[in-house]
Amino acid sequence: MLGEMDSVGFIAGIIIALGGIFICSWLNTERAIEIYDDNYADHPNRARALVNAAYVKRLIALDLRNRPSGRAKGADHLRYLEICQEALELLRRAGDIYSRQHHQTGTGPVLVNAGHLHLDSGDIDHAEDEAQKAYALGEEKQDHILMARARILQAAIQNKRAEEQVGESSASHAHLARTYAEEAIALARLTQNSHLLAGAYIARSSVAANEFFEDWETAKHFAALAGEMIGKDDVDHLSKQLGSLKKRILRATGIDKMLRAWSEGIVGDKTFQQVTEEFAELVIPKVWVREGRKIARVAERLSISPKKVRRILNNVDMLQR
Repeated sequence: MLGEMDSVGFIAGIIIALGGIFICSWLNTERAIEIYDDNYADHPNRARALVNAAYVKRLIALDLRNRPSGRAKGADHLRYLEICQEALELLRRAGDIYSRQHHQTGTGPVLVNAGHLHLDSGDIDHAEDEAQKAYALGEEKQDHILMARARILQAAIQNKRAEEQVGESSASHAHLARTYAEEAIALARLTQNSHLLAGAYIARSSVAANEFFEDWETAKHFAALAGEMIGKDDVDHLSKQLGSLKKRILRATGIDKMLRAWSEGIVGDKTFQQVTEEFAELVIPKVWVREGRKIARVAERLSISPKKVRRILNNVDMLQR
């Protein structure tokens, strides 16, 4: 017979496992938390359930952020930020439990997940702080999985910084992002975790595809490697990242082919207005980056309205990134 403590742990353990398999099943994670709230509030498995719940909330937030633009875009963004904060609060509670229990193995995932949420919501400095703590903890314990996860996060942070800045500063962040991504791959290869390696490949592909390198062949290579490790039925954050990344690569690598066709007068069944719109979607984002991401400067430089600049940037998802 299982004792009371073992019975609670057994039931919650099943629920936590189900939450990992059916990641969108919010009821599973909530029920696991309730079991421990009622019985053993400081049990490490309660912290684990809180981390799982935070991860589910992050997926919900990412889905909300990636909705097509529309009238409710402002409301969606506010709700997105609210969900990120709710997830961070769950992680804070989990971190408190792990701290009281001196459970460093659980602290690492809390730091990494919090770092991604901060990055998602635009708080790069806080994300960087969490990533550094996670890597230091992993290095102390020689935990290659945690070290790789921290490096993946750090690569994403530096990639974001590179895309937000111009000149020499952009170059230094881009090169650092590439270094972190390559270290993540090396660390992930020391483990048996194929999902982790897929994440490292996606990080390397994302760096190659950034506005500094635009190394599309390398981006395609690592995206393909990641795709071999992610099943078509996967619905986690990696599948979402890979899907967005592949669309970006496809859009970019189709540019040369399209320009060559236009130069030869081949426009298919498109009207001149449609060709003009597609050309604007190629040119305006590049000018926007060169002009320090200032819409007014782009409008002045190209003698067009700021409204059109904003519309084109929204069309190609540049303002969201």
